Amino acid sequence: MRRYSFLALAIILNSIGHSMTIVTNMGSMPWPASIVNIMHMMNWTMTETIFTEGLFVIGLNILLVGEFVPKEFAWELTFLIPYSVFMQLFADLWRCCGIDTMHILIRFAFDLLGLVIAFAGYALYQQCDCCYHPHDKLTVFLKRRANVKFTKYFNIILPVIIILLCTIKNRTVYAFNLGTLIGFIGQGRVVSFWQERLEPRCHF
Repeated sequence: MRRYSFLALAIILNSIGHSMTIVTNMGSMPWPASIVNIMHMMNWTMTETIFTEGLFVIGLNILLVGEFVPKEFAWELTFLIPYSVFMQLFADLWRCCGIDTMHILIRFAFDLLGLVIAFAGYALYQQCDCCYHPHDKLTVFLKRRANVKFTKYFNIILPVIIILLCTIKNRTVYAFNLGTLIGFIGQGRVVSFWQERLEPRCHF
């Protein structure tokens, strides 16, 4: 029960952080940034976009594995459904608070805070080791099939291509900014920082 309580907290933290970076428009991580651009191109809600894109990635994961594993599918949906809902709820909350209209320096500060919170959520559900975002599962499969270097570039280049394609219709780029670069560079260190502090408390 304790593991699942921590998992719920991890999903909430991840949603709080990523939604904050999206609303500030000062830079999200590559995949969330690509999802925001898809959302604007398709005129979907954030929940619809995250869930649809997540289902596509789950399908890709099944193809890479070469078989449909009901338990794995259920676990990915267990993460994806509440995550897509919470992302919308928290994004609406931040907009109600006026974060999206604040001075650029304040928005940038909230963007960095959002990254730190999102990485804390990521580190926590890594410790839970039972339920993952479909993108995390995809990363694991790619590392097994290819190598770490290929996976790293895949997780940068493909979201950027998606963003550029969306720009043809959107005429602008959303959620891809300085914070994206800072988040990408600092993700490993911040996640390690959280993991060191969470590990002693996560004995299930």
